[in-house]
Amino acid sequence: MRGTGRQASEGAGRVAWRLALTFAAPLCKNPPREYPLTYPTTDGENAPTPPTPTYSLFDSTSVGLATLLGSPIAGTTLMAVNYHRLGKGGKGAAAVAIGLVATVMAILFGNKVPYTFSTVVAIGLLLMTRSCAQVLQGPAVTDHVSQGGKLGSRWAAAGIGVAVLVALVAVTGAGMTFVKWELAPADSGKVTIGTRDDVYYSRSVTEKEARGLGEKLKEIGYFTDRGVTVFLAKDSSGTVVSFAVKDGAWEQPEMVLAFEQIGGGVARLLGESPIKVRMINTNREVKKEMTAGEVISGTKDAIFFTGSATEADARALGPALVTAGYLLDNGANVTLSKGEGTVISLVVSDTAWEKPENIVPYENTIRQVASSVGGLPIKLRLLNASLATQREVTVQ
Repeated sequence: MRGTGRQASEGAGRVAWRLALTFAAPLCKNPPREYPLTYPTTDGENAPTPPTPTYSLFDSTSVGLATLLGSPIAGTTLMAVNYHRLGKGGKGAAAVAIGLVATVMAILFGNKVPYTFSTVVAIGLLLMTRSCAQVLQGPAVTDHVSQGGKLGSRWAAAGIGVAVLVALVAVTGAGMTFVKWELAPADSGKVTIGTRDDVYYSRSVTEKEARGLGEKLKEIGYFTDRGVTVFLAKDSSGTVVSFAVKDGAWEQPEMVLAFEQIGGGVARLLGESPIKVRMINTNREVKKEMTAGEVISGTKDAIFFTGSATEADARALGPALVTAGYLLDNGANVTLSKGEGTVISLVVSDTAWEKPENIVPYENTIRQVASSVGGLPIKLRLLNASLATQREVTVQ
């Protein structure tokens, strides 16, 4: 009798459990689970087979594909879709935020580092995003497939990557336009050379002068349709050409010299020599100001003068260099600077600075021309074709 009561009690328990499952099951459909449901049993029978997921998930390969085409934000967007379908919306939002930060940082600093390094960083971000998808979502995707669930289409992943890329191009393009207008004086006009390089000019400058400057900058290779911005202004103190440059460019001597020579090269075009040349940052703050001019010796040799050096100094130096046999009207490039002493910079062939005996002829040339620019001592700088100083000596 006691055994019969116990059996009845167990039977009633099983009935109550199955009724509870029957009424509670509809409440457990959303959100979907990461892992198979397990059903407790009291008689050792096999648990029912979990239902086949009706949604798809993107694997790490799809995440990598989207990242390749559209930056980290595209890859983390696919991860966010997965998290949403797994009922983890909070993690999805975090994934999008991290991807957005990584993408913005890549855009902001990508143009401030050498191309080779930026390529390495891009590959690193691709591999990192794919690896994160594998580590964080790989097990869930594997379980999903084992239950009969489908993987997200590679075409869909590629489409999302391309869509994100288009959006990024649109946003960054609008941002560059905004920055350019923010940099421009309120009373200025603008001419565009090619499709992307701009010259903004003040009221005292004519459109013809601004366009002439732009065409000259294109001719010498500074404007190459890369979205470069230059400002041209004239006032009672003279002509000023300002170049918006990358951060830190004003701290590199070869870059300063390059812009001095660019300024000197356009001075005669603008009808004034020397002119002021400014290197400014994206906030239009002046980081470096130089004076620069140019005179031509013969028909091809250029003598640039900067600092407190005058056009008269440059014109006196030209014939002296011809007499010394250095200028042969073959396109030589010489820069005369005065400020804290006198400096003559010569662009010479590669390796000319490597052996002391190779430098002696240049020192002798400087001694021969010294009287034309105020006498010794003079600093002699030997530059490579990129205008980087390779050797500096003081000629006594």
